[in-house]
Formats: sequence, C-alpha cells, structure tokens
Amino acid sequence: MTILKNNTFIVILAVVLPGLAASTTIQAAQQLNIQPHEAADECNPDISQIRVTVNGVSFGGMLTVGLYDDPNHFLMRHGRKRHIRVPATGEQHLVCMNLDQHGTYAVSVYHDKDADRKLKRQQNMMPGEPFGLSNNPKPVMGYPKFSDSAFNTKGLGADITINLRQP
Repeated sequence: MTILKNNTFIVILAVVLPGLAASTTIQAAQQLNIQPHEAADECNPDISQIRVTVNGVSFGGMLTVGLYDDPNHFLMRHGRKRHIRVPATGEQHLVCMNLDQHGTYAVSVYHDKDADRKLKRQQNMMPGEPFGLSNNPKPVMGYPKFSDSAFNTKGLGADITINLRQP
C-alpha cells in the first residue's frame, strides 16, 4: 500500500512540476515586464530558426539576446534585427528566433542581472555584466567585429552555442 502511495505521489509530481515551471517562467516574465515583441519564438527543429544555447547564466534578472545582420551597425541598438528577453532562471537557456530569410547573422547575449534593460559597462567600456557573442570569439581591446561572430543560415537555420564571459 505504501508503494502505491509513493508511486502515485511520483506520478503527481511528474504531471504538476512541468506546469509549475512554465507558470514560474510566465510569472517571472510578467514581473520583469517583458513585452510580447521581446518574447522568444517556440523552439522547433523542423522550421527555419536560429536556436541559441546560452551557457553560464545565473539565476535572476533577464537574458537579452540580440540578432544582427548588418556589419556596419553590429552591437548598436538601432542595428538589431531582433531582440529577445527571457527570465534568467538557470545555468543554460535555449532561445529560438524564427527566420524570415537566410543570410549572414551574428548574435549577442548579455545577462542583465538587475533587469534594468541596459548592459552595465566597466570604466574601460568593457561589459560589466556576463556577455557573449556567436562563435565565442576571444575578447579583444576595442569593439568586436561582426565578421568574428558571423555565421550563415540555410535549410533549417542554425544551432549556435554562446558561453557567457564574466566581467
């Protein structure tokens, strides 16, 4: 009888916990005031998307992902083709963006720990919050180059991994 109760409890947890996790993410997005146009697309490996796996995220604040296709406006606010914001809830995140057309793109990510929607900078103008770029280029003095972070999409898009660098 005890075994049946334990198994029933496990089944209830298996059904309830995923719903609680989704509910927690929705509540976090509401608390962070993430707007509908900033939401990530549902990940689907069967359609043309850029699927970004971000490693090295800590809990709290929000993760901001920017998509660029113009080398002359790389990392500039008005140069973003799209930006996504998601609650930072774990060590690794998968953020997906549907593609309208294939091309050459670069992605930037930063962990906005205080959720003020601004990347903190150090005195030397380097990022003051965890930051990363597609292709994980080595940090250099000066402004990063689009070509160091650029990748091409075709078919079902691209799967990329970005490892956040701590300031």
